[in-house]
Amino acid sequence: MCAAGTPARAPCPAGQTTKVVQAYVIDPSQQNNFEAATAPFDYAYASGIWALAFSTVVGLYFVSHGIGLVLGMIRRG
Repeated sequence: MCAAGTPARAPCPAGQTTKVVQAYVIDPSQQNNFEAATAPFDYAYASGIWALAFSTVVGLYFVSHGIGLVLGMIRRG
């Protein structure tokens, strides 16, 4: 690729120099996966997922605590 700079080689026009860039060649069927991976981060969706996970953990804690109280009551007779 040619970019602005002092000319060093003949393939670029005057006032430009060669520059190496990295690129990926992907299969057209993988294009949606690649674009989804490079999409901007969706904070609203992530906060929804976090809230669901947190409420699940807290809910399971209360359920297990309740089960523990019942089992302790049965154990003590």
